[in-house]
Amino acid sequence: MSFFIRKNVSKRKKPPVRITNNNIKKKKTQNQADDEISSDSSESDHDDQQPYSSESDSDKYITASEKKVQLAKKYLSEIEEEERRRLEDDDDDEQVNKNVLKRLKDDVLDQKGQLKTKLADGLSFPTDIVELRNRNHAKAITCTVISSNDKYAYSCSKDSSIIQWDLETCRVHKSLSYNRKRPQHNPTHHNYPVLSLAVSDHYLASGDNSGLIVVRNPITLDYIGSLTGHKDGVTGLIICNESNQLFSCSKDKSVKVWNLVDMCYIETLFGHQNEVTYMDMLQKDRLVTAGGLENMVRVWKIQDETQLIFNGTGGSIDTVQKIDSAHFVTGSDNGTVSIWGTLKKKPLCNVENAHGINHTNGQPNWVSAVGALANSDLVVSGSNNGTIKFWRCSNNFKSLLPLFDVPVKGFINGLVFTNDGSRLIVVIGNEHRFGRWHNVTGVKNSLHVIKLNFIKK
Repeated sequence: MSFFIRKNVSKRKKPPVRITNNNIKKKKTQNQADDEISSDSSESDHDDQQPYSSESDSDKYITASEKKVQLAKKYLSEIEEEERRRLEDDDDDEQVNKNVLKRLKDDVLDQKGQLKTKLADGLSFPTDIVELRNRNHAKAITCTVISSNDKYAYSCSKDSSIIQWDLETCRVHKSLSYNRKRPQHNPTHHNYPVLSLAVSDHYLASGDNSGLIVVRNPITLDYIGSLTGHKDGVTGLIICNESNQLFSCSKDKSVKVWNLVDMCYIETLFGHQNEVTYMDMLQKDRLVTAGGLENMVRVWKIQDETQLIFNGTGGSIDTVQKIDSAHFVTGSDNGTVSIWGTLKKKPLCNVENAHGINHTNGQPNWVSAVGALANSDLVVSGSNNGTIKFWRCSNNFKSLLPLFDVPVKGFINGLVFTNDGSRLIVVIGNEHRFGRWHNVTGVKNSLHVIKLNFIKK
């Protein structure tokens, strides 16, 4: 018998395995992995499968700059094909290249908001006019704004009411009114005449004659918050969509900047020596404000914390409207319509007595509202002489030529074009939006929607 063989020696038992959470997790994961593999598939099938990728093998190693070049070439080829189809002549390469170059320039200017189009010569006399009227606007309507998608128009009145109009059906969608028979102080509603409005994709702001600014949801009109700080009536409001900042001007001679996300005050811009009557935005962080009896217009560069002063030709500059990022139009109570450029401190052109002479007192009919179709040569102005005047800017904004007059009775307190340029919204009241110096009898407070027809040449 071998020396190494022992008798009656039992096999050594393995020590008991301790059950821990780690062992349980390992078992579970192993079982789950086994369950996921179906019995029909073999190991070779799973080995052959590749992870899904939307890019090809050549695109995996391409840089960001090379990707941009590829997209640019693809975009150019698409434009070239469209121009060849439009010209119906594939052999005229020179004309195709000219058209492609023009389209590229127009696309760049359009993205910057500087594309200038000549539309005034192709505008025909409008005949389709719809009147919007509601009993909640018992007093003069002071202002109107239009949503970015041209679906809703918002109007406010001296009776503290705000109405949301559906421009597709030309009916009231929602309204907020103040019950004067049972006056109650409600912090979510205005208790004074509402003088100004501003709308963006997420906010609707309204300012009243007490200096209060109320912010709401533009779709549901639900209350979001209030902003206080102005010591007198808020005469103008503008919202910057990119920064969600609100700019306001007031009779207290100040311009304020607010943050709508946090509902807080940012800063105050000083400089005006008289009531600020109106404001508009030329481009991001660049405002233009009308100084009223100060007879000055100021352009504010918010980031640089500077301002440019433009001297008027007399009278009170009551209203201002942007034409493009470098030009704007103003209206004064001495009956003058002026075109301005940001590179010159005096008006590029003036049209005196634009709406004629008032036969009762021998004074010019003051220009109570002006409007401009953005980045075009079409300008409109309104007064209380019963007409809306359409103008054409020519000679590089150095002259303003009359096109035609549309008869509308009453005080024109606002002129706003829709974003697509297909309609003009006219605010009509029986008195001026700031006071009761004149009262036009027999006029019902309403909005007129004028459909514009442009003849393609």
